[in-house]
Amino acid sequence: MKKLFTIITATILFLAIIGKVVYSQTPASSSATDEAFKDKVASAAARYYNNNDKAVSGFITGISGNTITINTTDDQTYEIKLDDILTKYYRVVGNGRKEIKLSDLQKGDYAIAAGVINDKSVNANFIYIDESFLVRIGKISQVNSDNYTLTVVTTDKDTYTLNIEATTKQQIINIKTLAVEKGGFSKIKVGDTIHFVAQRSGQEKNNTYSALKILILPQEYFLQ
Repeated sequence: MKKLFTIITATILFLAIIGKVVYSQTPASSSATDEAFKDKVASAAARYYNNNDKAVSGFITGISGNTITINTTDDQTYEIKLDDILTKYYRVVGNGRKEIKLSDLQKGDYAIAAGVINDKSVNANFIYIDESFLVRIGKISQVNSDNYTLTVVTTDKDTYTLNIEATTKQQIINIKTLAVEKGGFSKIKVGDTIHFVAQRSGQEKNNTYSALKILILPQEYFLQ
């Protein structure tokens, strides 16, 4: 996420610089569309230099005309206002990005909207479509061998149920060598510490997630 916001900041700064060049070099005979574009880019640049541009992120719950609605992970709803000329859309791919169109956005997408925030409204300069991950540390309070689930209580006292799938990458720390080794469900015990990564879809219920990766630190480590 830190890398993504670095991309956002660099892109806004680039747009601001380009906007100043376009505004100073475009001849007086420019079309009305060009003038409108220059005005909007100049306004965006001014907002950036005034440090008003920020970002919010969440799952898209509605798309209507030039407005999308997103719901954040802390259950806040924002109205994202889009501009036909100024707003740009990107999909985050690895460490890079690919430009997309408004028509590529769908309900359920995880979106990061960068722009000027007024209360629960955002005038978006950029929309980034990315994946959302849940990364937590906690202790295992229950191990269910019948359906391959773990109940985890995190350091923040939140409780999660993790489905351990065939595709879940399981690792465990060898308490004698401190090496990270391949794990397995049968090696997990109540009281073990777990680091886990799960992908959010926005449709989860009762804090139940399918784990992408888990790392187990056996409780015996703390008894040495």
